[in-house]
Amino acid sequence: MKKNLVALAVAAAFVVPGVAFASTSNNEDTGPVVYGYAQITGASQFGTSTNGSPAGSSGLVFGANRIRLGFKGEAVPGVTYNVMAGWDNATITGNTGVPGGNLLNDGLGNGGNASILDAWLNYAPVPFAQLEVGKFKLPVGNEYVNTEGNELPFVFRSMAQSLVPGRSAGAMIHGKDVLDDVTGTGVGYAVGIADDSSLDAYNAYNWSENGAMPFGSGQSGYLNGSGNYIAFARLNYDFMGPLLKAEVSGSRMSLGSTPNGNSVAPNGLSRSSIYTWNVGMHGGMMGIHYAASYTNMTTGRSFVPAGAMNSNGMLATDWNVGLGVNLHQMMLTPSWLDVEPAVRFDSFSINNHNGYDAKLDNTTVGLNYYVNSNNPHAAEVQLNYIIPSARQGKFGTGTPGGVFGAKGAPINGMAYNTLMLQFQAGF
Repeated sequence: MKKNLVALAVAAAFVVPGVAFASTSNNEDTGPVVYGYAQITGASQFGTSTNGSPAGSSGLVFGANRIRLGFKGEAVPGVTYNVMAGWDNATITGNTGVPGGNLLNDGLGNGGNASILDAWLNYAPVPFAQLEVGKFKLPVGNEYVNTEGNELPFVFRSMAQSLVPGRSAGAMIHGKDVLDDVTGTGVGYAVGIADDSSLDAYNAYNWSENGAMPFGSGQSGYLNGSGNYIAFARLNYDFMGPLLKAEVSGSRMSLGSTPNGNSVAPNGLSRSSIYTWNVGMHGGMMGIHYAASYTNMTTGRSFVPAGAMNSNGMLATDWNVGLGVNLHQMMLTPSWLDVEPAVRFDSFSINNHNGYDAKLDNTTVGLNYYVNSNNPHAAEVQLNYIIPSARQGKFGTGTPGGVFGAKGAPINGMAYNTLMLQFQAGF
């Protein structure tokens, strides 16, 4: 009897607090909220026929830059979730089935494949120390992290997207407005680790000597990873609200071993690491919006025209500045004429340290029209004209999983004069 009383007391010590906690917890699901948008794009390039392209290669291209559908919500107080699927770049690569075909946005190269872009859970016991796990944008890059795809002032992002890791599965600890109550400014941070299987095609983190990320053998692919990871960190600072938002971020992927455990790749070259760091700022007031960033990527390997690799190393950089002026927000036009002229200069260069370098500058002149000034990104029209200049060398090597694409430009870069018209609607 005494033993039973002791067992009952022990059980009560665990059960009663649990019941009390359950009775006071709010388990109501406040979601999900369904959201999505579509960007339908028409474009044409000029001058491609002068580079050995077949007749008609500079014709119109129609496609969908982004088609997104997702749902998000709060499972319980302090626990939020987001799942978003995408069908991006559908038929927008143009005529790439023949040599010298239309090179429109060739660097993206996803072929319109549907995939789950985001799938994450966020645990926020306190605002300054939150845990996010799942698949998400790794917080490296100014424009890539701070501006959603349906809020871009230009049809395409800058070419700096080639140098950041993109989306991957991992975990991070992050916080925002850490010192807001103390200094009146906002300080945020993020630090974490992710798998090395970056989603975005043709960026610097999505390659290997065999054209695929090196998962281990034995057991199952789900349990036995490559042993290589992306470590990342970010620090951002907000000054005077929307006037100035600055950030510095970086990531490192160490290629420490091959699938068979060797420290030397099959081609005899020692494995190396990839490093990226970025500094940037953006902000605005009274209808004037600006953004500027510098991105630097280095790796211990470089490429040569024949498609081979050597250990001389490679440096790639991108810097860009952009400015937009919303005439309605400046009270120069009525609400039914909410237009925004915008301009951006984007400069991308590669130094392979073996005499095989490449450079491309793009100047984008744009005009944005927002159908409803109270909800500008629910329906908008964007007109861009992209002017390339200072083009030197060749981007890409033609090898499987080539870092920068094999047909003329980095991600989002244009090798020829390009006119683009995009219609967007979302909910």
